[in-house]
Amino acid sequence: MTDLDDLRSALRARESLAPDPDAVLAVATRRIRRRRTTGVAAVALAVAAIGAGGVVLLDRDTATAPPAVTLGSASASPEQVPPAAPAVSLEDGSWTLLFWAVQPHFASLHYAQDHRYGFEIEVRDGTAPGSALAAKPTTAGQLADPRSVTWQDGPGRWIRVRTTKPVTAAEMLALLTKIRGTPPVIASPLKSVRVPQGQKVTTFTSEPETNTLVLCPDPEKAGAPLDNRCLALTVSLTSSNAASPPSPEDPLPAYHQRAIGAYTVEIASSHANEPAALALLDSVQLAR
Repeated sequence: MTDLDDLRSALRARESLAPDPDAVLAVATRRIRRRRTTGVAAVALAVAAIGAGGVVLLDRDTATAPPAVTLGSASASPEQVPPAAPAVSLEDGSWTLLFWAVQPHFASLHYAQDHRYGFEIEVRDGTAPGSALAAKPTTAGQLADPRSVTWQDGPGRWIRVRTTKPVTAAEMLALLTKIRGTPPVIASPLKSVRVPQGQKVTTFTSEPETNTLVLCPDPEKAGAPLDNRCLALTVSLTSSNAASPPSPEDPLPAYHQRAIGAYTVEIASSHANEPAALALLDSVQLAR
């Protein structure tokens, strides 16, 4: 199993997102077959699996006051690529940031510790589930389950923090105090692209050597699957592993790639949308 397969499986747990992250990422990652040498991808999968049995449909309220944590510019400027990182991070040197991902009204950050444990922060627009705390906890006694804590972070935003590490309530509270409104720093390769007219950021992920970008005309449409109007772009270190061929059911069967230095840039689209896909591919600028 590859790291991006793990990522796709991890995001599958978030069935309440619109559009469906699994459907969106499936095409974007299908042909990328890289091997992660650190073995930490399974950590992200394990974190995302916590509590996956409960799905919450979001009330997408509009915030009437600035929340303590913001999602960055992904919601405010859907054509900006790459989107700004979410303004939230875990400032603890014992945890390593694996990747962050943004969609409209949603952001997540995934950390690992000692290649054994995972720690995930989710930030969502809307009203938190009824079981959530009214505000960020300040005492250990407020944590019914130390490994999964949810709270309302202002009128129109809520946060969920989960970990696979067996922590006490006091230990989790100490970690929560280290969650700050500072964007995470990952020196990922994508510098800029020219977004085709009518396309908006549906999913963007940032890893140290990889970026995945999915553009669709209507990313806000509830439950919208990845359709043939979308474009899926991936930048990754060139690998000796060959890309897998498109499957018959793939909504984006047209595939092109180009090499830029040590990286391979890949684009998937419908055949009708190939001109826009090729223009997007040609516009890619890397930071290194």
